[in-house]
Amino acid sequence: MRSWLAPLRWVWRSDVGWAALGGGLGAVFLVSALSWLAPLPLALLFREITRRTPTRAFTLTWLFGAGFFTAHLLWLPSSLSGFLGPGAVILSALLIATLASFWGLTAALTRRLLGPATLWGLPLAWSVMDALRATGPFGFTWGSLGYAWAKTPLVQVADLGGTALVGLLVALSAAALVSGRRLGRSAVLGALLLAAGYGLTRPSAPESTQQVLLVQGNIDPRLKAVGRRTEELTHYLNLTAAGLRAAPATLVVWPETAAPQAPTTAPVRRALTAVPVPLLLGSPTQDAGLRNSVYAVQAGQPLGRQDKRQLVPFGEFFPARTALDGVYRAVFSGLGLPPLTGTVPGTTTQPLALGTLRAGVLICYESTFPEVARALVARGANLLVTASNDAWFGPSSGAEQHFQMGRVRAIETRRWWVRAGNDGISAAVDPQGRVVARFPRGVAGAFTAPYGTAETRTLFVRWGDWAPLLAGIGLALVWSRQRWLTGRRAA
Repeated sequence: MRSWLAPLRWVWRSDVGWAALGGGLGAVFLVSALSWLAPLPLALLFREITRRTPTRAFTLTWLFGAGFFTAHLLWLPSSLSGFLGPGAVILSALLIATLASFWGLTAALTRRLLGPATLWGLPLAWSVMDALRATGPFGFTWGSLGYAWAKTPLVQVADLGGTALVGLLVALSAAALVSGRRLGRSAVLGALLLAAGYGLTRPSAPESTQQVLLVQGNIDPRLKAVGRRTEELTHYLNLTAAGLRAAPATLVVWPETAAPQAPTTAPVRRALTAVPVPLLLGSPTQDAGLRNSVYAVQAGQPLGRQDKRQLVPFGEFFPARTALDGVYRAVFSGLGLPPLTGTVPGTTTQPLALGTLRAGVLICYESTFPEVARALVARGANLLVTASNDAWFGPSSGAEQHFQMGRVRAIETRRWWVRAGNDGISAAVDPQGRVVARFPRGVAGAFTAPYGTAETRTLFVRWGDWAPLLAGIGLALVWSRQRWLTGRRAA
């Protein structure tokens, strides 16, 4: 067991080594086939946490986390710089430090509270921490441990317990690698074999019966920020007409904010009568403030609307904007920006109906949140649709990370997932998470892809994120046992 650790002894003797180890994991996480090796560096970290004081455990884990998120979110400063200028670097550094602190606090608290039981408590604590940091208006899902196995058969158990269950298996594997307890190692190995068998024996998805036209306009989002133009709508109508002439489709999907105005306005409504098939399109909505919306439209008539619920913190909404108006104005002025007010979040979660199709719409960032997709399917969605704008990512790995995270929503819910992006990634994914069609980024075009509908409800859809809850109960039991043992020794 110790032979494979020996060449890496330098890691736990150097703070730089811990940051580098985390950075190595962050560089391959999710986007590379090497991501499945995540338990190896985590095992080194878990082993060292059990040997250190809580304070030192925090420091080492923070360094590991800072390295991880610096590499994993390397795209962040450049994607924000066009909007925030030099402030993008500051905001990115604050986010990375905060995320690393979540990891560090998890390690330190587990070490302090569980003592000798720290090693097997860490996977439980990690599961709870990942769930908490993805919750609420500041929720952030990048780096959630379950995505480490997104490209392996093991991810198929996500239909039982979501990405959280996969993450728990990843963390338990790390603990098993350095545990001296044969029973614990055997139990984890047995669980992994069962998960692998489950993933490899999933039945094939029903054959796709319909075609969707995914339209990507490839419009620079910075031009949209300056001001919307009617030419954008004409551009999308022309691309759609050309795509429908080339191949038939039963559904058309436009990206996030594709139309410059809502289809409830007379000019847009008249223009959309030219689209002869049902259409889902992104557009802004002025309703008690600015909203980021997707509309269902047929024959030019709006049939329903879904507003974006999970907004990007400090991108689409600004916390305490009114109370801190002076501070925000000073910051915006320093960055050369107008006094931004942000977007109003949606308040309802309901599929958009187009005949027998009930589209569960995930607007851009929302596709990384399992609970949003679950809620839509629980309310009857038989297809998942994402309208996105990843042009902010540029040529970095950010868009690929975003796509791969959304792909897991298809597995969790066993629904087809179709995605239209402004500059890509536009694609169709079947209920097993297999990419059946994917189109090039950075080009304007309209692409036809197969899709189908489904009505089944997975265990995850019915029960939700039960894995972190179970992990929390397990933590409480381990902590109680440790207190009881300490009391007995003291007596």
